[in-house]
Amino acid sequence: MDVAIVTGSSRGIGRSTAIKLSKNYFVVVNYLRNENKALDTVALIEKMGGKGIAVKGDVSKYEDAKNIIKTAADYGEIRVLVNNAGVYKVSPFSRMMPSEWERIVEVNFYGVMNMTHAVLDYMERGVIVNISSVIGLHPMANAAPYCASKSAVIAFTKAVAQELAPKIKVLCVAPGPTDTDMLRKYHGSMFADPPDKVADYILNAIERGKPGDCINVR
Repeated sequence: MDVAIVTGSSRGIGRSTAIKLSKNYFVVVNYLRNENKALDTVALIEKMGGKGIAVKGDVSKYEDAKNIIKTAADYGEIRVLVNNAGVYKVSPFSRMMPSEWERIVEVNFYGVMNMTHAVLDYMERGVIVNISSVIGLHPMANAAPYCASKSAVIAFTKAVAQELAPKIKVLCVAPGPTDTDMLRKYHGSMFADPPDKVADYILNAIERGKPGDCINVR
């Protein structure tokens, strides 16, 4: 069976994407801290008649990325990789410590590079979707490291897309505010898209997007 990997898929956009992909793929549900929620995602996949497995790993660490990919390859041909894992923080840059912005960049950008590089040993053809952000396209105050990391994802996507096409299609999706725990921690009751809406954009990108595209969720 063809395999899809979704990083950071124990909840939010990743969970919705993993569940939707399970109609056509064996899904690897990657998580770092919350095993119970990852297992809940797998249970939802199985309830819908799909198959999946929860795999722990910190995408910011290259060895972890390689282990996630290697585990996924045991279940079939890897055809889809969704680099969704992310860290978000709102704070004036002057008040942030290096450890805070380093973690944001390590997960949001290095994580994408780590997983993309690691999967190339196994993916002969397929699709890689990197999750950026509307504020990677249009940066805002008080989120400078996050904006920078998501802008980097766009540039990386466009460059690697040229290298890997046509066998591997690489593109990105840039959500706006999305109703996730990560958003609510900082923005409370602001209007936000449901995760399922973003997941639909990701599936559409997999099926119909063009290499190097950065698709803005509207």
